[in-house]
Amino acid sequence: MEIITRKQPRKGRPFVLTLIVAGTLILAVFLILWSERPPQAKSKEASDLVFSSERAMRHVENIAQYPHPAGTLAINGVRVYLMEQMEQLGLNPELQEFNGRLKTKHFDADIELTNILGVIKGSGNGKPLLLMSHYDSVPTGPGANDASVSVSSLLETARALQAGPKLQNDIWILLTDGEEKGLLGAEVFFQDPRHLENIGMVANFEARGSKGSSFMFQTSEGNGRLIEGYSEAVTNPVSNSLLVDLYKKLPNDTDLTVALEYGLPGLNFAYGDGWVAYHTPMDNVDNVSLQTMQHQGENALAVANHFGNLDLSNLESENRIYFNMFGILIHYPASWSVLISVIFAGIWLFFVIYFARKSLVTLKGSLLGLLITLGSMLLSIGLSYGLWQLIFAGWAHKVTMFSGATYDAILYNVCFALVALIVNVVLFRMVIRKVNEVDMMLSGMCLFLLLLIGSTWMLPGASYLFTIPLLAHFIALTWAIWSRKPMEIVNHPVVILGTLLIPVLMFTSFFYILFIMMPPSISLFSSAIASLILAFSYPAMKLLAQSWRLVLPAAMLAIVLLLAFGWVQAEPSPERPVYTAR
Repeated sequence: MEIITRKQPRKGRPFVLTLIVAGTLILAVFLILWSERPPQAKSKEASDLVFSSERAMRHVENIAQYPHPAGTLAINGVRVYLMEQMEQLGLNPELQEFNGRLKTKHFDADIELTNILGVIKGSGNGKPLLLMSHYDSVPTGPGANDASVSVSSLLETARALQAGPKLQNDIWILLTDGEEKGLLGAEVFFQDPRHLENIGMVANFEARGSKGSSFMFQTSEGNGRLIEGYSEAVTNPVSNSLLVDLYKKLPNDTDLTVALEYGLPGLNFAYGDGWVAYHTPMDNVDNVSLQTMQHQGENALAVANHFGNLDLSNLESENRIYFNMFGILIHYPASWSVLISVIFAGIWLFFVIYFARKSLVTLKGSLLGLLITLGSMLLSIGLSYGLWQLIFAGWAHKVTMFSGATYDAILYNVCFALVALIVNVVLFRMVIRKVNEVDMMLSGMCLFLLLLIGSTWMLPGASYLFTIPLLAHFIALTWAIWSRKPMEIVNHPVVILGTLLIPVLMFTSFFYILFIMMPPSISLFSSAIASLILAFSYPAMKLLAQSWRLVLPAAMLAIVLLLAFGWVQAEPSPERPVYTAR
């Protein structure tokens, strides 16, 4: 009689593999964020044909000396400077003055406004491309980033365009007044029928911070040709369709909002790291990042060079799903997401039936997997919320701005992710002998599939977040089917690493933008997403649960160190001022 025994892994193997998985994930996250960093600033001696943030910086230094809200004497001085610079660039600037009653959805009062419009003539007679930013600031700060960096970037872009070969289309440079009071200058400009008839496309440039990458966060509807052009034009694209869909649901507006309301196609660019400086006296020249301005300016110049040579008379086409990965913008038609959802649902059902017939998946195990996943998400949110309440009451309130921006918020956001890790390790440790890997993988895939279907219906720009990880799981399970020992395959190091690495790569950019743009009271909900990713990647989660003696102390120690670092720095100072009112 032959006795079959299951080969037991060596005792040290889970710990070694855990360290390999953890190290690979940390490296992958680092590489994703590194690939999205702003480019190095170009010096004043750079070629006349390229954008140089050092050349553009002199404009910021002249514009952002003092706060210059619309209707003040300070903005008059800024306007004189801008007119002089645009005249020197050969843009033949014109003033569009408005003085009277202006009624919009944001505003209803008498106002005095002056927009500035310059033109770079093209060689053809096609519709012009409009590059736009605003030159007024809030009363509480000099507006170095919001939006003197963008205004200066457009001036430097105009200089580079004038130094190069003539484009087919005219390039209009519009600097609006009164944006901070409610997009007033843009409203006045686009109310003019002559502008609406002539303009082919709009690219707007903004800021909600003081550093970081310039990301394209908004487009008009029917953005297929715009996304294709953006992908071809820029050398370091940072954007995804989730941003666009989320922005539609937020109560935020820029000058591009007005252009879109008048039916013009367009793209919107901004940067948002360093949110603590936004609309405060810290928005000054000292807090301008040359690397960030280089990225903003390179985007402006690339968009001008590309779309300035295209026929802009009809840009509308099918919306696209898109995301950047290691410097490449991956995009495909949004209509594919419906077909993908149907096909993926069929593939998932096939795997359920196949593994059920092989007695490798049970109803009890799958339901337990779903309950554990949902429970970990709810518990992670609850614990993260309680942790944030303690942090805020203990010290974070002392370093939180009127806007909700908190110094060192990234530390607390990482803590929330670590809370999710701890919760999942503890819960899965409790059920590790009651469910198998296929049960858990199919349960996690079920939740991801439901999110794919829901996002396709309600938030199509987010569907890629679930499509690519599901595809990776399908590949892993297909490999298991073709193997004689499917359970060994799902526990193979390649599957363990791949099924966790792919979703982490897909969600890293989303987490980063969420962490820098939202207060911790909102971004703490990322712990639920982190729990979902961990449960979805059960082979890796099982490995972490087996290595709990290593994982739990490391995660807890990391939380303690991060909180201690935040607590030590939680005192306002001249270098870290706190503004509690506008």
